[in-house]
Amino acid sequence: MKLYININILVFTLLVFVLVVSCADIETETNGYTTLEISLDDVSHRKAARSKLATSMTTTDAQTILGVLIPAVQCDKSSASSSIEYSRALVDVTTLNAQFVVPLETQVKLCLYFFRGTFLLNELSSGTNSPEGFGESGIFSIDSETTAKTIAVEFWTTSYSTVTFKISSSSSAGMLEDSTGTANLNSTSGQLMDNQSFTITADDNTSKSVVFSNVVYNSYSYDIEMSGFIPDTQAFLVSSETETLDVKLTPNMVDLDWLSFDNMSITQVDTSAYAVAAGTLVLNVPNAQKDNITQMISLMQVKRVGLSNLVDVTPPIALSNWSKSEGSDNVTYTNPFVTAANSIPLVHGSNELQVILTVNDVSKTQTMGTVDYDACVDNSTMCFTLSWTDGLDPDLHSYYFPDWAYNEETTNGSFDNTSRGNRYWVYSNAAYKTYSETGDVVQLLDGNSASDTEVQVWATDSQKVGNGTYLVYVEDVSETDVQNFKLILSGPGLSDNVTYGPYNFKNDNDNTTTEATNPQAIFFIQVENNSIVRTDNITIGDNLSSTLMQWTGSLQNSVVE
Repeated sequence: MKLYININILVFTLLVFVLVVSCADIETETNGYTTLEISLDDVSHRKAARSKLATSMTTTDAQTILGVLIPAVQCDKSSASSSIEYSRALVDVTTLNAQFVVPLETQVKLCLYFFRGTFLLNELSSGTNSPEGFGESGIFSIDSETTAKTIAVEFWTTSYSTVTFKISSSSSAGMLEDSTGTANLNSTSGQLMDNQSFTITADDNTSKSVVFSNVVYNSYSYDIEMSGFIPDTQAFLVSSETETLDVKLTPNMVDLDWLSFDNMSITQVDTSAYAVAAGTLVLNVPNAQKDNITQMISLMQVKRVGLSNLVDVTPPIALSNWSKSEGSDNVTYTNPFVTAANSIPLVHGSNELQVILTVNDVSKTQTMGTVDYDACVDNSTMCFTLSWTDGLDPDLHSYYFPDWAYNEETTNGSFDNTSRGNRYWVYSNAAYKTYSETGDVVQLLDGNSASDTEVQVWATDSQKVGNGTYLVYVEDVSETDVQNFKLILSGPGLSDNVTYGPYNFKNDNDNTTTEATNPQAIFFIQVENNSIVRTDNITIGDNLSSTLMQWTGSLQNSVVE
């Protein structure tokens, strides 16, 4: 509220009083106070157009007027004595004069309380008598050099509001329990009118309400600060009985360059197709920022290169849950992470694992290391390994019948090539390397020369060999020149690996030697409860029996790309 010297002032509210402060007889006390005679000039009748909204009393209605001189803060609705007031006095309802003790060169204001009854000064000190009208001055001060002048000060009848600040975070992570903050209510000139401290509880994660009562209709600004967030300052207007302001605080963000990784490791779970990745996330906060950073909003994941699946290892948001150490330049926070509850699936051969950290929509990726997985050693998978010593381009083939159960062809008289269900063909052709029902890659290695091998791993039932029937065969694709081909079968239910061969496709013109047919059926296998229960092999040089072939179908040749 502005102060004017010898000027009639514009009044903003319904009931307005002009205080004329006469300083002709200023008595300056040794402690920096002076006694002033203050006169009230009731000008409310000049504001009739505005008074339509007024519900408070005027000076003409009052039998008692109490004036209380206080620091430049919000007036209290109660007339009770307080520790912050400088002086109080009854205003003569006829002359509208009163005498107050005023501190020199200090910003002060006057609070007025109107009563229809007649009261003594000491009767109003307890606050038990509720005022029926209110008034409040702007902020003013008295200079010790002043000997005589008139100061006009605006007054108005007061309407009060309840102002609620709904404080939340701009981040979906919300606000951390036990975080502390302050809310300041300021006048338009920047003078502190009221303030509150608050603490975030478990129920306040999404929003914290801070309520200010008895706020006079006027323009204000707020300053809201909370640990871990950027302070927020805004101006606002109070013009209704209740005001609610949504305040969204922005977290003080962690710089991605402050983060690094340490002690990273990858461990295979026994001989299985899974590995556990672990390490430590390190955050070095510069000492200049240490009081502002209390949380880290991030996303951290571990993945195998070539695998779309991501395992979440995001650290706690609250840095209070991290290990902390202080150095000369930084405060260091560390948090261990591990994927134990969600092990990383592996593929046959070398597997590279990475950790990906995202902060403020910016990511950094770091390789954790590699781990080798031999699917043929895994006791949950069924593995075929084809090798040879001479010749070019043999192909390993498998037919898989998931609906053809163990011994169904011998125990079910109506069993035929329709009741055995779908047949899935897997071999080295790019379009046929995968079991299409699950997307699992079965043909892992393709070979062309004798220095290579071909490998199939069947683990299409959650990393285990699937139930049903399998027919395995080998073809010499380009010409019949392959010699000493050997196929090794391993898997659950077998006491030891089963080896077929070595045998030849190449005709050596020796009648005492039996060469393989091309293609050559090798194994007829049936799996039950993820375990091999039948492993019939086909005699070298023999074709499938007519009984078996009517169910399996003929052996198809490779499609050369």
